[in-house]
Amino acid sequence: MVTQNAILRNTLILVLLTLAVMAKTVFSQNCQKMGCPGLIECCSSWGYCGTKDEHCGFWCFSGPCNLKNKSYGFDYNVNAGPRGPIESIVTPELFNRIMRKVGSSCPAKGFYTHKAFIAAVKSFGAYKETVAKREIAAILTHFSHGSNSFCYKEVKAKGNYCSPSKKYPCEQGKKYYGRGPLQSIRWNEYFGAAGKFLELPLLKDPDMVARSPEVAFKYAMWFWNKTVRPALYLGFGETSKRVDGRICDNLHPDDTKNLVKQYVELCKILGVTPDKGLHC
Repeated sequence: MVTQNAILRNTLILVLLTLAVMAKTVFSQNCQKMGCPGLIECCSSWGYCGTKDEHCGFWCFSGPCNLKNKSYGFDYNVNAGPRGPIESIVTPELFNRIMRKVGSSCPAKGFYTHKAFIAAVKSFGAYKETVAKREIAAILTHFSHGSNSFCYKEVKAKGNYCSPSKKYPCEQGKKYYGRGPLQSIRWNEYFGAAGKFLELPLLKDPDMVARSPEVAFKYAMWFWNKTVRPALYLGFGETSKRVDGRICDNLHPDDTKNLVKQYVELCKILGVTPDKGLHC
């Protein structure tokens, strides 16, 4: 009887381990749609999350890709070119010009304001003096794309996006889906880390990002500074990969084309030549 119980116990443990591995594998293969839950994990081109070179190296699909060994041609740096104070680059007139395209039926109509954008940008040290016009064009392009032309302040599909984390455990009853102008940013660890940096209780109250336009822009700017800005020298296409790898998956060519077109148009409005690394 003891032996039989031991066999049953071991069999149950084996089944549970198998299910755990299967669950992890199923999740990992979906990372191109869902993103990776960890702050340091990359999603590979084969759909698996991890931190090794096969995840974060040349075949990195999205996340904090390690692309230092890539070599490109001349003038790919999004951070190069004419510079100026943020207020002189994104004037109320320019901001309103962008926001005039937001339809009257959009849930976020009137939510994103010029005052909130300027305050959020200037709260980061890299933008307190002068900023590159190219980078601002890239930021506005991705913010517009990430919120469906500033039409939404949160995604329609409101999944839990809760991953096991000792440092940033999920709050009971809270969901960590995308909010603000970069709605590809989700998972509790991102809300937790951003909240810690911004000194805001985003882990306990993730809806704060959808209630306050300044917090929404700060949350997006935190992600931009942490994950996207280190790749500016690689061109606009690589910033797209860092923001949302789905932009580069070749399954949405029209979206990719429109994203690049919008960036080029904003560069033209700002009087700067776009970089040559436009595509992923």
